[in-house]
Amino acid sequence: MQLHSLRVKACVFSLLLIVAMCLFFILLGNSSLQSLLEKSRNDRYLTYQYQVSWLLQQSRKDLLQLADLVAVGREGDSGDVETMQRLFDRRWEYLRASWGLESLKLYANDRRPPMVWGESARQLAPEQVREVIISGQSLESIHCARICVQSLAVPVAVGGGREYVLQLDRSLAGLLLAFREITGSDIGIVAEVRGAPAQHPGDYLENWEREVIALTSQEILLPLLHRVAAEQEELPGLQYSKSHPFEGRHFDVKTMPVPGDGDRGARFVIVDDVSDQVEHIGNSLRVLIVFSALGAAMFTIVVTSVLWRPILRLRRLAEALPLLSEGKFDAARSLIRPVAKHSSRFDEIDVLDSTGLAVCDQLEVMKEIVSQNTAELERIAMYDTLTGLANRHNISEELNKYLHCGDFIEGTAYLFFVDLDNFKQVNDSLGHQGGDDLLRVVAQRLVSVMRFGDIVARLGGDEFCVFVRSLPADGTYRTLAEKMLKVVAEPVRIGDEMVRVTLSIGVVAIPEHGTTLETILEKADIAMYHAKYRGKNKYQLYTADLPGIEQLAEACAERPIGEVVAADSGD
Repeated sequence: MQLHSLRVKACVFSLLLIVAMCLFFILLGNSSLQSLLEKSRNDRYLTYQYQVSWLLQQSRKDLLQLADLVAVGREGDSGDVETMQRLFDRRWEYLRASWGLESLKLYANDRRPPMVWGESARQLAPEQVREVIISGQSLESIHCARICVQSLAVPVAVGGGREYVLQLDRSLAGLLLAFREITGSDIGIVAEVRGAPAQHPGDYLENWEREVIALTSQEILLPLLHRVAAEQEELPGLQYSKSHPFEGRHFDVKTMPVPGDGDRGARFVIVDDVSDQVEHIGNSLRVLIVFSALGAAMFTIVVTSVLWRPILRLRRLAEALPLLSEGKFDAARSLIRPVAKHSSRFDEIDVLDSTGLAVCDQLEVMKEIVSQNTAELERIAMYDTLTGLANRHNISEELNKYLHCGDFIEGTAYLFFVDLDNFKQVNDSLGHQGGDDLLRVVAQRLVSVMRFGDIVARLGGDEFCVFVRSLPADGTYRTLAEKMLKVVAEPVRIGDEMVRVTLSIGVVAIPEHGTTLETILEKADIAMYHAKYRGKNKYQLYTADLPGIEQLAEACAERPIGEVVAADSGD
């Protein structure tokens, strides 16, 4: 065969063309898969960062709940030190076993050392004790020494005007285990920068000058951290995108600071096994290379029959990969369309299709997780950030559901429109922070007199709303309104002052006084203003013969100064 023949030229040209096309698709596939892997890595670690933050918040809520339970569970009204010490002596073992506490400290004042139960960790400074007592706010901190501890100091008021500070210390070990259970990835904590190991020399990462103080799967992952620390001097942050091979596997190692610590403070270490993703990409590249060699060897025999369909499948895969970044997973799967056969009979394109489908499934799962987190944020938007109660949007939706349901057989529903009397003067005297504290106390007291299923909401400012379903129509609403008036009227300590506020309540029966949301709120507002007009600290049930707000304003303008209208607080 002559070298200058058309067949030779065609063969050489076809060979070069096939090689060029295969190289093109190899590079395209590798670039797309690497891009998807990097996007998957970034999304995953953003999720991890959110999970750590969420777990810390949940742990703080647990400690606050425990502090509330301890405060509520005091026996008797005596608040002397000996009584408190006996109380915690009895309960310490239960608290440690049930709540995972490392230690518990009780500060009687800022001049005496605290009473300590468990292994004592860092204690509060005298000025911190005074700050907690004076402000009435909890103080949270995280400190790492031998172990990492989340510490929460809360004020506790007891009988006789005594005030204590209760400090709860809880190990972060439970948080690490919960993170691993939720995400499937390992996590640990390295201590702040130290010149030498504090506990175990084998746990000290010399290049980073840090000691590993907690780590899930420590026997497997501690050697990996030693290798990573030896290979690079700087701690890998969340934006670090290099994986580390270790004992036949590939791992991502990233760190994020423990809240409250600086760059030299303790850090979380997240170790994620990415071997499957790396193996998928490597297999895809190997398969593409092998396919290129086979195609080049067989082109002289059946160029069109052998290469046309694989090229078409590769083109579909190339078109499907950008769809993954847009979230069009079904469209991407319809483009990939793997051939139905046993994995032992897979060719190179089949493996690439399988890899593409696997990446598609993983991204779809991650999108579902993000959607669930978005739904959680939407749920948070339904509650008032200051008091934790339902907000205006929430109570409006509940009323609309109840009204649209139209099932009023079980009893009468009532809407209590609550407004604090003279709140502006109280807010001006206490300051905005004191006013916010007072609103939180009022919210807690309103909730305390409600049944399970009743809804207490804050509409805004000093206005609250209580929606109660299925009350008997025999005046039971009076008892509930009187309870609200009584419990809120109890004096409350805000800072160094004792404050007493009262309520004016407008009551509307549903559906007797309205079957639309606008009508009910309007009539509740009228009834509330009548309660204020009648002397405040009262409630008023709406009736059809009540004058409107404009007529009530005219009556207030004509009312002589100092006149007191005495009337029964019923309907």
